Amino acid sequence: MKNSHRSFGIAATIIVLVALVWGFAVVGSPFTGRLERFDERRLQDLQIINSEILAIVYGNRIGGPDAVPARSLPSALPEVLQNAIHQRPQITDPQTGIPYEYRITDASHYELCATFAFPRIQSYDIFWDHPAGRSCYEFDVREPQGHGKPVPIGQFSPPPLGEGSGERAVLQQ
Repeated sequence: MKNSHRSFGIAATIIVLVALVWGFAVVGSPFTGRLERFDERRLQDLQIINSEILAIVYGNRIGGPDAVPARSLPSALPEVLQNAIHQRPQITDPQTGIPYEYRITDASHYELCATFAFPRIQSYDIFWDHPAGRSCYEFDVREPQGHGKPVPIGQFSPPPLGEGSGERAVLQQ
């Protein structure tokens, strides 16, 4: 009787360990999930920052190809935060607390940069795809249709369908 209890205990322990390993393999670890949520937040933050910059530049009158900028680009992210019209953007990385990068390249172009833990390759909203690591998006406030559609800096090479490495190179300009 004692032997059967011991065998049952060992078998149950093995089943539980196999289930845990399988669960982490399928779903990922809680740590990985946390990093993925940080990446999602970074992307949302950049999108909100971009929307607020456009609202500030166009005086909340964005729309159509005839829209005319009401003012110049904000000089820094704290100015975007101070003059936000629709939503106060988060201007620092949620994990590190380091401010996102914002750089004006000329009177109508600017870049927003963040550092991501994982690459993003989606079949929708592909303008926001990025590699793992530092990634920058360049915006043009004169873009008549999208008013600053993001264009990732560099060339991305997503893997062909069916290859799941998820890694791709970016060529910095």
